[in-house]
Amino acid sequence: MKIGYDREQSENYREKYGAVILAAGLSSRMKAFKPLLPVAGTTAIEGQIDSAKAAGIDDITVVVGHNREELEPVLRNRDVRIAFNPDYETGMLSSIKAGLKAAAESGKEGYLLMPVDCPLISVRVMREVMSSAVSEMSSGLACVSEMSSGDVSQDSFEMSRGTRPQNSFRQGKAENSFQASFRVATFEGKKGHPLLVPAEYIDEICDFDGEGGLAAVTDRHEVIRVETGEEGCVLDMDTPEGYEDIKNFVARGYAREKLELLTARKRIFLVRHGETEQHDEPLFIGQYDVPLNDEGRRQAEELGRKIAEAMREDVEAEVLGMDKFGKEPMPAIERIYCSDLTRARETAEIICKKVNDILPNPVNVKALSGLREINLGPWDGRPVREIKQEYPAEYEKRGQNLMTFKMRGCGAENFYDMQYRAVGALRELLRYDDAKDIIIVAHSGVCRALEQNINGRRVHDRWEPMDKGSFRIFEPFPQQPSEKVNSEDKPMTSDSLTMEAVLQYYE
Repeated sequence: MKIGYDREQSENYREKYGAVILAAGLSSRMKAFKPLLPVAGTTAIEGQIDSAKAAGIDDITVVVGHNREELEPVLRNRDVRIAFNPDYETGMLSSIKAGLKAAAESGKEGYLLMPVDCPLISVRVMREVMSSAVSEMSSGLACVSEMSSGDVSQDSFEMSRGTRPQNSFRQGKAENSFQASFRVATFEGKKGHPLLVPAEYIDEICDFDGEGGLAAVTDRHEVIRVETGEEGCVLDMDTPEGYEDIKNFVARGYAREKLELLTARKRIFLVRHGETEQHDEPLFIGQYDVPLNDEGRRQAEELGRKIAEAMREDVEAEVLGMDKFGKEPMPAIERIYCSDLTRARETAEIICKKVNDILPNPVNVKALSGLREINLGPWDGRPVREIKQEYPAEYEKRGQNLMTFKMRGCGAENFYDMQYRAVGALRELLRYDDAKDIIIVAHSGVCRALEQNINGRRVHDRWEPMDKGSFRIFEPFPQQPSEKVNSEDKPMTSDSLTMEAVLQYYE
């Protein structure tokens, strides 16, 4: 199990905080008992306990339910409190209540809440969440919250750029008006675990009997997002696919391939779909499926013509077996990728026909759900007018926190959720496509997330919007002095770069 960087115990953490690990669920989607699955040389549950102890927490409560007879013998030798949830089949909220009630007997100021589904929460992540609260209480500093008023400033977003700040900041809090807040670990803006629950909210959580789970309670209060820079805090093993991803992530050293490496020898055509059928009034359109109109199809024809012309030199080089530098060329293109929503798929298919006119071997279109536009949940496809009337408070919150806001239910996402999904899809397709030219047809939000990450930025950074029916080209090896081929401080260019040099540089 990956423990973290600083292993020193902290009396501050030990005195103030406990941990509650949720391990009572049915594991129905996983089809295996998650707490005892092997992860990084130990079981998921034992790894979490060890990490919590290494972070300075010795008051640990584990909630058991399903398969308790198999789990409890493992826990008895781990010096933890065991809380049985007889209602575990009713859902996670019942386990949260059982765990917090049992843990509250210790009288700590707050508790790190962690599902056993998330076995890669490191010591450093736990400490950063706790440290953000300790620092705030001692100094009056505060973090960016999901309920701050007004527009979120550019300065507020600086913490989501992979830096690892000691403190985050909340707006509008006087030094003498401190009130404990929920805090949650994030990776590049996406929420993960653990969630720090202040003790003063335990009664409210335990008394809640409505819909929406714990989120329905936290939505009433301030939630501080603590950017950690560690992807492990957002990875879960709810499904066999998620478990395989976690094992692969561990095998690669707790990291993904750098996009700089995956894109190093590729030219990417990033396309926004053409114009769609118009509606009588403005709608919220995320994953709501609408087709192209006649103008959109015309735009797609023009896109195909321009992209084919831009690719012509590489196609000719592949036919000749030699590029303009006298080297063996990479394949020009293998397939065209697109969102599986109709407007993107139609655009991609029209482009494909134009591109195939110049190719010796025709390519086809591959639709990926990971490239879909942001999921707007129950708002998707509905008139803006209706949403403003039906959800006035939520509509106002969205205006105040555009990047972090999302409605609950129906798989709704915020911009950080969408970014994580879309960049994951980009990594996956780049990993298995050896062609030099990559064509991706998607939507405005996805194009924003992909372009920003390709350029080393994030979705919240300033971005020049793309018009419908337009595209941008990202050439391999831009002449940027920040990119080094080797220790001789040479810029990474198409004349000097080899794959061996790339691997040497990034190893």
